[in-house]
Amino acid sequence: MTRKFSIPVGLMTAAIVLIAAFQIYWLTIKIEEEKRILRIRTNILFRESVFDLQTSRLKIDSAAKLRLGFPPDVARFADVVRKKLSDSLFPMPPRNRNVFLTLERPADTAPNDSIPGNSFRSGGRFFQFLVGIDSLQDSLRVADIESAYSNTLKKESINVPFSIIKKVEKEFVREDEGRREWNKVVIGIAHPVSYTMELGNTFEYLLKQLLPQIIFSIFLIGLTITAFFVLYRNLKAQQRLTSIKNDFISNITHELKTPIATVSVAIEAIKNFNVLKQTERTVEYLDIAGHELNRLSMLVDKVLKLSMFEKQQVELQLEAFDIKQLTADIIASMSLQFEKAGAAVSLHTSGPNNIINADHLHITSVLYNLIDNALKYSGKKPVIDINVHCDEKECTLSVKDNGAGIAPEYRQKIFEKFFRIPAGDKHNIKGYGLGLSYVAHIVQQHHGAITLQSEPGHGCEFIVKLPVAHEQD
Repeated sequence: MTRKFSIPVGLMTAAIVLIAAFQIYWLTIKIEEEKRILRIRTNILFRESVFDLQTSRLKIDSAAKLRLGFPPDVARFADVVRKKLSDSLFPMPPRNRNVFLTLERPADTAPNDSIPGNSFRSGGRFFQFLVGIDSLQDSLRVADIESAYSNTLKKESINVPFSIIKKVEKEFVREDEGRREWNKVVIGIAHPVSYTMELGNTFEYLLKQLLPQIIFSIFLIGLTITAFFVLYRNLKAQQRLTSIKNDFISNITHELKTPIATVSVAIEAIKNFNVLKQTERTVEYLDIAGHELNRLSMLVDKVLKLSMFEKQQVELQLEAFDIKQLTADIIASMSLQFEKAGAAVSLHTSGPNNIINADHLHITSVLYNLIDNALKYSGKKPVIDINVHCDEKECTLSVKDNGAGIAPEYRQKIFEKFFRIPAGDKHNIKGYGLGLSYVAHIVQQHHGAITLQSEPGHGCEFIVKLPVAHEQD
């Protein structure tokens, strides 16, 4: 990987890592926040459940009954009593002693810690309560608390496991506001009992709560990776195309120089060496110049045709002709090239049908390209087998050589424009990577198919299948 190419790859990798790290950090914060919210909600609901249960089950000693009715907020009343006693400088009374409380609502502006249950005062009269200290003793069962708390959690759609731990305290300890355990409730004064709620495994609940954020993070990271992967693949394709382009320029430059130099030499010989007086020599030089100019014309024509085919600007001129006869004519026209290369060429035809409906000019170019490639890539002693078989549905043409063959990784790429099997800038075999691409375009335009069968060291066989009767859409 070149340095120019490794820089963007490194930047893309760093970007993906940073985005993933940020998403993990963000999710970690969200998890901690959700844990904190869950802890606060469950603690509040636990305290409310216990207080509600305490209110419904709190039993007041018969000596503490009101002459004018039972207070509506006994639990809160008891809580204030406990607070007042804990704040008092006097020692706690013994278990069997009683406390007399006198309640009065002297004004509209009562202190914040006054007993909210004093609304039952009427007409400025005073009421006295004889409250036994043991009347605030625990009377709640753990099973009852668990049942009430579980129902409360279900109403709030909080499905988490929990456990409640009951502990008999030695003495009532005043809870400092800053150190208060919000998951702990203490009931009773003389013999306080604490209930502590502990949450179990909350992973499933947190996962459910954070599922949208997790899905979004995964989607964002996946989208980023996909985008960078597409960009990386495009960079690789661009790098490959750049390499192909350089090979193409190198090869086509050589191809252009050869005929130009040949024509220049022929013209110079005619002008400077009195070749005009030698008719046979003049005709020979002119034939050489004409042949080289035809090569140039064919090169330009292939490039233009490929461009037009890609833009879908070419209309096939369909006509009926004998494909077997056309193949024989092409072989005959290339006989001098076969003789020069010492090639052994054989043609085999079969099938009841010879006529196809196609573009005569382009099919001629297809056959010429396939046979010319077989000749160039067959080695020192070319052996070329050409088979034409036509039945009622399709016509199959195959061109087989005895060359070096094509490796599996290049069998599909050879039909791409400008592609040549990597060989540096060597020009032992002339070409510019356009012939097979042109052949593939023509065959596809005729609704046919072209395939390659090849094994390294055993030559290549190109098989073209064309419909016998084809109508242009």
